Amino acid sequence: MIMSLISRLKGRLRVVRNQSRYTKESFADFRFIEKKTGYLFRDLSLLDLALTHPSFNLNGKNRPSNQRLEFLGDSILGAVLSDKLYQIYPGGDEGSLSRKKAFFAQGSYLAELGLSLGLDKVIKMSPTEIKNAGNLRLSTLEDAVESLVGAIYLDGGFKDAQRCVIQWIGDLRIKLEEQSQVMNPKGKLQEIVQAKDTKKKIRYKLLEDKGPDHQKTFLVSLIIGEDAVAEGKGKSKKEAESQAAEKAIRILTQS
Repeated sequence: MIMSLISRLKGRLRVVRNQSRYTKESFADFRFIEKKTGYLFRDLSLLDLALTHPSFNLNGKNRPSNQRLEFLGDSILGAVLSDKLYQIYPGGDEGSLSRKKAFFAQGSYLAELGLSLGLDKVIKMSPTEIKNAGNLRLSTLEDAVESLVGAIYLDGGFKDAQRCVIQWIGDLRIKLEEQSQVMNPKGKLQEIVQAKDTKKKIRYKLLEDKGPDHQKTFLVSLIIGEDAVAEGKGKSKKEAESQAAEKAIRILTQS
């Protein structure tokens, strides 16, 4: 264990020695994020890349940003969540597990996670973006979290990325129970819609119900105002409506 730690530290020193282009402020930011995330990078250039917003290199379009890491991290994050939820909900079907995963993978949740990790304080952006509070934008924070997951995966492998994600989130079961106690999807959707337009009404239209009485499947359409926004399927009308509401919430919060 001790020899492994020493070997890792030596490997990191070799990488840092070749990165004299970093300022003292950059190293301070690196240390801050490593402390927040609980992960020590072997290759600090990966961490630096994860913290580089596309706007930072507008004058040098060939210079890399965190977009590729974001693409990778999104997939790694999904795999980590799927694996963990599969383990803790052995009786969960595909639809149930997908909805649980969607809660943790949604932009608003990842943005909150980004704030808790302090990413808003160290993300590298253009002066204009910083002036316009771009570092606090939900999409910026969501992308930064996914980029960070991708960077950890490349630096240490899947197990390190898995450990960090679960550590950041905490007990997934408890988080989901807390969320369900606070507000069900239909209630949350109602709040979101009313905040945007108090005149718009939400309706759930049954499109079909098929199958024998003991094994029916319901399909409903969720309509906001005059627009059909999402559809949901379930073993009961209530389950179908809740699924449609969850989909609508993701659509409205990502737009």
